[in-house]
Formats: sequence, C-alpha cells, structure tokens
Amino acid sequence: MLIIISGSAGVGKNTIITEILNNNKNIKLMQTCTTRMPRHTDEAMHSPYIYVSREDFENKIKNGELFEHEEIHNNFYGVLNSSLKEVEKRENHYIKDIGVLGQINLKRALKDKAEVLSIFLTAPKDELIRRLKARGDHDIDLRISRMEFELSYSKNYDYVIENLNLSKTLKKIESIIKKHEKIEQKRFKKQTTV
Repeated sequence: MLIIISGSAGVGKNTIITEILNNNKNIKLMQTCTTRMPRHTDEAMHSPYIYVSREDFENKIKNGELFEHEEIHNNFYGVLNSSLKEVEKRENHYIKDIGVLGQINLKRALKDKAEVLSIFLTAPKDELIRRLKARGDHDIDLRISRMEFELSYSKNYDYVIENLNLSKTLKKIESIIKKHEKIEQKRFKKQTTV
C-alpha cells in the first residue's frame, strides 16, 4: 500500500509522517528526489529525499528515471521509477508526502497494482502562517499563495482531515490505515502467495 499525505506548507505533513513511521514498523518511507535544500528536520525524518542539483534532476528526466515530477515553490520534486516498483511488489507499506498533481498520477499508475490511500491535511490559513514562522520559513507568501490551488484538489483524495491536534490526527490516520490494510488484503488476495 502507498499512503499519500498532501496539503499546504505548514500543515504538518512531515510531522505526521515521522510519527506514523515511528509507530508502525511495517510502514517505510518512499524516497523521492528533490532540488530543494535539506531542512534541519529532515535528518529526524528518516531521510525523506534524495537531494540532487537541478542539473542532476533534469538528467533524471531526460534518462527516464522519474515516473513523475512537479515544480513546487521553485524546487523540483519527483518520484523515481524504482520507488514505484517497490510499492508494486506489495511487500511493505510506503508513505510519502506528494504534491496534488503527483497524487493523481500515482493513484492512476498503481490502480490495479497496489492499494493507494490518499489523505489531504488542512488547517486554517492563520495557523499555517504561524507554523511557517515558527519553523523559520522565509518564503511564507510564496507557500501560502499555493494554498488555494492545493485545496482545489482536495476533492480527489480519499480523506480530508483538519490537522489542529497532532494526537487526534494521528489516531484518525492510523485507524484509516488499518481499514485500508484490510481492503488491500481482500483486493489482492488472489495474487498473494502464502
């Protein structure tokens, strides 16, 4: 199963993912490539990205190494074909924060190969601004300007959850994951060898 977490900057995607990874040993982080600079929190997050230069990223596009890619906040993000193959094996569950356009592409690509659970996190604009300031973000206007665009895609997700209380949000998401594990077992029962 691939668990996709999306939402606007500051909504808590990385915090939620870190907690889920710490609480669920059967879930692994799906790595993606990015041209953005590492944040001090990335180390605690089990290395969510493979950091590459813009030139290296463009070479990966030319060489057909990326399933999909998107430019967000002046940085490129992309899903490696090799990461997608790991999800298709269904030997582990994977989780990743993915942009709203990438979510559509991944859900379509994995439709008959693995369960895809998509969760869109929300929070009020003033709360997002407060969180971005607290983490020392310098591009707050740029990040908030994308919020309406991202919200317009929330209807494409299986669940939309307001993330105002970390423990309540985690309980909801972990309950949803358990539900979808059962759905995946039923959907792919005939293809699984015992």
